[in-house]
Amino acid sequence: MNLKKYLVASAGVFVIYSALGLLIHEVILAPDYEPMVGVALRSAEEFGARVPLLYAGNLIFALAFCFIYAKGYEPGKSWLGQGARYGLILGALLVPVALAEYVVFPVASSLAAKWIVLGYAQIVVAALVAAGLYRP
Repeated sequence: MNLKKYLVASAGVFVIYSALGLLIHEVILAPDYEPMVGVALRSAEEFGARVPLLYAGNLIFALAFCFIYAKGYEPGKSWLGQGARYGLILGALLVPVALAEYVVFPVASSLAAKWIVLGYAQIVVAALVAAGLYRP
């Protein structure tokens, strides 16, 4: 594993994963979340106080995500194909998590479907960033 490329890829994934999370959850899904504030979701003040934990989690995600990618990296193969394959495989792991959250939390099925579709896209983009930054 190339440590420098791993750290660069991890930083890139952290930034894109965090930015897409902000876009998805604070912009696109904001109307879906609004009726749930105070019922199933924290208030903006409570959420804001915990944002550092959110970014700490995103950093851990990026480091682990890129570590797995680097360990499975195949020299001589297209970075684009490897990134897409990795994103599609890891994105598939999101589906049961989103379904479990749908079972546990009182959310509409439409929100759960959006979690799956948008979360899958977020993972695929993150994988393409990892592959693009890790390539030789």
